[in-house]
Amino acid sequence: MHPAAKQIIETTREQFQLTDFYLESYDFLPHEANQIHLSMTWIPNGLAITDDLNPNGTVVIAVDIKSKKLTEIIFVGKENRLSAELFPQVDNMESMIEWIEEQTQLEYGRQFKLVNETKEKIVFHAAVDNIRLFPGGTVTISFNEEGMLSSFYVHGMFADESQIQWEPFNLVDEVIFPLAMQHCKLIEVPDESTAAWKPYYVISSFLVSNQNPDTIIYFDQVENNLSYTPLDTILTWEEPSTEKFEKKEIDLKHVFTEEEAFQKEKVTDNNLPIPDDTAEKMVIEITNMLQKEFPNDSGRWRLTSVKRERGYLLARLDPATPTPRVLYPSLKLLIHPETLQVDNYVDTEALLDAFDFLADAEAVKVDVEAAAGHLCEHIEVEPVYVYDNQTKMYQLCGKVTSGSYAIDAVTGELSTIDE
Repeated sequence: MHPAAKQIIETTREQFQLTDFYLESYDFLPHEANQIHLSMTWIPNGLAITDDLNPNGTVVIAVDIKSKKLTEIIFVGKENRLSAELFPQVDNMESMIEWIEEQTQLEYGRQFKLVNETKEKIVFHAAVDNIRLFPGGTVTISFNEEGMLSSFYVHGMFADESQIQWEPFNLVDEVIFPLAMQHCKLIEVPDESTAAWKPYYVISSFLVSNQNPDTIIYFDQVENNLSYTPLDTILTWEEPSTEKFEKKEIDLKHVFTEEEAFQKEKVTDNNLPIPDDTAEKMVIEITNMLQKEFPNDSGRWRLTSVKRERGYLLARLDPATPTPRVLYPSLKLLIHPETLQVDNYVDTEALLDAFDFLADAEAVKVDVEAAAGHLCEHIEVEPVYVYDNQTKMYQLCGKVTSGSYAIDAVTGELSTIDE
């Protein structure tokens, strides 16, 4: 066992007073973009795994191997057998916040804030001076019926004031409304009550730079890792191939070896940009794969993006002809980063068979401008901090959304739909 792993295990044993538990197993798992945590499974003495299931009372604890910070606690069956003194109580928010601050080294109010509270679950979101980071990290803490902690998760990015350049939020309606009007679009959602696709107008959510309101940032740009590259290439070929495409077994690095975890072997950095020449060569290999697997689909698919993910290049293919339907065929291709050949793929078309019974949507009767004007009365503009890859700082933006509001494209009525 690596000395660093041994130290984390022993520290965890002492911190959570696991004298009546034994370490059943431990694994090095990917956590966030390029982080690895040591996940430990502790089982109460006298109990054992049965039918590949951990017994109730088992506790799974994960710790980041670099920062040594706690990232996860899960009590199987929500049964917490550890001392109540180790954890905050469900009815004491002050002690809960202090406990989270101790575990995460984050400061409440300055780096995270409360966003949702129920009797069973409390959710905090990454924020600086109560302005949320987008997409930002979350801290989630849950309790069982006895009021004992049953799970704890820390995910995503957090920041501090040193990464923020303070400025007043000054995006006004006169700036936002014209942009929102431009982002009104028609969608079709499945409606089982009428057994048909139903058309609605919605405002597509987007971000606006506070300093430069002409700069629009889309969610895909900030919700993906830094390697994410939007593309727009329709894939065509002259003749179908007579060769057969053979899927290869893939390894998405769900588990790292101890040697890889402690960087004796390099762990892939998913944030590395994808060079232009790599993208060009990749298009050739993707086309070759489609010729074999979908020989009659020339011109049907559009390559829309590529990014690094767990040791592979992940390319997304959408229909070449845009569709308003929120559910549509797509392909996700797993591409070897060195050969650039497609090793495997995931096809969503089989999942769409469940909607084959739906009739086509009724003809649209409402003008898009009228719908946009009505929806603009319901848009929300939330100040958020968005990470800027160039400056390595967070910039203040307005997150523009109409929430679940939509305009029925046939009747013109204001409706709500699931986001």
